[in-house]
Amino acid sequence: MRNHVFTISPFGSDYVPIMEFYDTKFTNVEDDAMAYIYDPPKGWANLKDCNEFPCTAPLNVLLTFKRSTFS
Repeated sequence: MRNHVFTISPFGSDYVPIMEFYDTKFTNVEDDAMAYIYDPPKGWANLKDCNEFPCTAPLNVLLTFKRSTFS
């Protein structure tokens, strides 16, 4: 299992809320460990939600950082 600072819920097929961060300090964080954003699972393709195409909430992610520092 890999660790990440931010990840989205595996149960959020339809909606991912905006994530806002203020005055956050990141120290010694690898670029690849910053966020984990994945392709929608094929199991999300169902007639009730998104028909034959998987819902795309994981592809519509917005993270905002105000006055954050990275060192």
